[in-house]
Amino acid sequence: MRTFHTTILASLAVVLLLVIGTAQAQNAPAVSSAMPAAPASTAMPAAPAATHKPPAVMHAQFTTGVSDRAPVDDVSSLDNSHDQIFFFSVLKDAAGQTITHRWEFNGKTMAEVKLQPKADHWRTWSSKRLMPEQTGTWTVEVLDDSGKVLMSKSFDYTHAPMSDSKATHKPPAMQSAPTPAAPASTNTTPPSSL
Repeated sequence: MRTFHTTILASLAVVLLLVIGTAQAQNAPAVSSAMPAAPASTAMPAAPAATHKPPAVMHAQFTTGVSDRAPVDDVSSLDNSHDQIFFFSVLKDAAGQTITHRWEFNGKTMAEVKLQPKADHWRTWSSKRLMPEQTGTWTVEVLDDSGKVLMSKSFDYTHAPMSDSKATHKPPAMQSAPTPAAPASTNTTPPSSL
């Protein structure tokens, strides 16, 4: 009989514990998945915002062409027998930003070319068609997202040299047509490193 009473008491104790636990659970406050804010005096300082390095122009030059993502020459002066020029630039820390090549002629903005670098080290270029009468100083400014000028570079667009043909005194029937001026040559040696 003693075993019977012990078993009944043990069973009653388990039932009682289950009833008490259920009652406490029903009266328990709701649990939030959000962490409560720490009091102001013990709050952890906010982590600094991720800082982006400002973009920079590592290299820039005017060139008469781009081959295999590299300038073919370095131009500081170009005669008007050429009708196109390129501005090549190597950008650093500009990924995800809009970089602008602003083309200016004698101080007046002629074109703005928006560029979208896809990596932190990015080669890019823009080009401009030139009219023979637009001789003077051409400048390209490289601007960041905010319009800040990162660098500026200029070249002179000049008149082509006149042909140095000498007139010969031949009878009118034998005189040949004048020889057209030869286009100016350009150094096309690729740069050794950028």
